[in-house]
Amino acid sequence: MSPINKDLLAIQDEMNSKGLGAPDIFRDELALARKQIANQYTYLNIDFVHEMGQLDLRIPYLEELVNVRCYFPQSIGTFKSNTLLIYLHGGGWSFGNQDTHHAIAASFAKSSGLPLATIAYSLAPQKKHPYQNHEFTHITQKLLKQFSDEYGSDLNCILIGDSAGANLALSSYLHLFDDALKKKVVGMALFYGVYDSHPNSNSWNELGDGKFGLSIKAMNWYWDQFLSQDTDRLTSLAAPINSAMENLPPIWMTIGDLDPLIDENLALMKKIIAAGGSSECLIVPGYTHGFLRFCNQLKEVKQTIEEFAKAINYMAHKAS
Repeated sequence: MSPINKDLLAIQDEMNSKGLGAPDIFRDELALARKQIANQYTYLNIDFVHEMGQLDLRIPYLEELVNVRCYFPQSIGTFKSNTLLIYLHGGGWSFGNQDTHHAIAASFAKSSGLPLATIAYSLAPQKKHPYQNHEFTHITQKLLKQFSDEYGSDLNCILIGDSAGANLALSSYLHLFDDALKKKVVGMALFYGVYDSHPNSNSWNELGDGKFGLSIKAMNWYWDQFLSQDTDRLTSLAAPINSAMENLPPIWMTIGDLDPLIDENLALMKKIIAAGGSSECLIVPGYTHGFLRFCNQLKEVKQTIEEFAKAINYMAHKAS
């Protein structure tokens, strides 16, 4: 275990001094906590500049319209390697949207040179598991078909997720994607994902007291918002670490060594490899959970995104 990165600690201290610390999810009203999270991202993204085509869509699912923001590093409708990145943001299933995670999504697209769509899936507790899994599966199908119809590209895709978004991406692929949709997924890139619904590993016991941000108490709160009943934790759709891992596409993963989720991330990698799949996990020393939010500030985060870009371009090239 490394000491916390000094530059990460400095920016966290700066944000705290400006009243931009983490909300108290146990005491604040959810709307107030969501506003505080949005304020954090606004502050972090204020100087972020990107130059690429952007397209905002609203795709229907059941009685809702789901916001999907698309980034095109070349030009709108141009798909390098016939590949679309599809990104599900983190936030404990309860926070975040296409605006909060704008800089992260645009950084992914810019670094890789590949077009990206970020899906603002419905948040918990207003919508409960497995609503988000079915919503994401539906939107992915519709999005690939729409781009095929409009731009004449039969697209592959790479699924990207961080934290709760990584959970949704992996579990939806494993349990809800049909064979035709699975064939279009040529890889995944998953950042510090939530894969086990019981935070009781060694790393949770060592790092989960809250001193590095994410705590056991907070993780259980997020699960309670997401699930309708506690017995849902036992399902492999909620906790994909309990799934069979055969016939997966290549999966690139990364996590900080001060993240209490590290044990379950490494366990997932080992399970994928044991099942004959391809997976690797980049460990970022001195970094805590949720470090992508500092993509505009910290060199180690920028370097991690560069490694991500190499990995997914290899996946896209190998499939083309």
